[in-house]
Amino acid sequence: MENILYFVDIEATGLDLVDDRIIQLAFLKVQGSKLEAFNDLCYTDIQMSETVMSVHNITNLMLKDKFWPYETDGFMELEKANNENNYFISHGNELDVKMLENEELDLVMKCIDTDKCARHIFKDSQSYKLEDLIKHYSLSSKADVVAKKIGLSKITAHDALSDALWHYVLFEFLLEKVSGDIDTLVKITSEPLLLEVISFGKYKNKTFEEIFKTDPLDFVWMYVNLAQDWMDLEYTLTYWLRTKEHLFARAKQERGKIFPR
Repeated sequence: MENILYFVDIEATGLDLVDDRIIQLAFLKVQGSKLEAFNDLCYTDIQMSETVMSVHNITNLMLKDKFWPYETDGFMELEKANNENNYFISHGNELDVKMLENEELDLVMKCIDTDKCARHIFKDSQSYKLEDLIKHYSLSSKADVVAKKIGLSKITAHDALSDALWHYVLFEFLLEKVSGDIDTLVKITSEPLLLEVISFGKYKNKTFEEIFKTDPLDFVWMYVNLAQDWMDLEYTLTYWLRTKEHLFARAKQERGKIFPR
């Protein structure tokens, strides 16, 4: 049987990897020449803020009569295909993978992170945002062709199905750059990456370097509270904390109190 590739994007009630939940699950399922789209809004009992709703334009009212994430066709499809022969592909795996784990789906599929692969392969790119990569590498026309195939009339950033479609065309471009060897992309994804820019919280869009100069103790807090299940973040924080060994020792000590071995 042919391997199945799932190009997945999730919208959630927020960015908290512990407490937030899925409100939209969308993906493209690619098996050989067959292309199929899944797109589900999902019920949640978490009330979203106006700020969150303004990003993805999904309101609490729109979810009132929807199914819980684990009851949707899309979730059950991923659950059924969750084995090491298939591939889970997204742009920044952390949120998507963790939100599925919160619904008790622990992925065993091979994972490919198009964000990390792009950073590794396109080292000189000025931006690794999904929309910017699509524009910079002139992939919009390819995306339009795929949209037509799945009946998507308009591609919109922060719509989960649109983003999943962009994952697909970016993946195809990345695959060309590694001579069609998909497992090279899996290997790149599995290796830690030194992050340059903070993508969350009060320091969002600032560099790790500039924040470490002014607020190094916040790196201790992030190491203890955020990095335990985030490989790239742990690798990056460790890199900076090791430049001040007393801070690294403190971070390890405080984590040990919360997560004793």
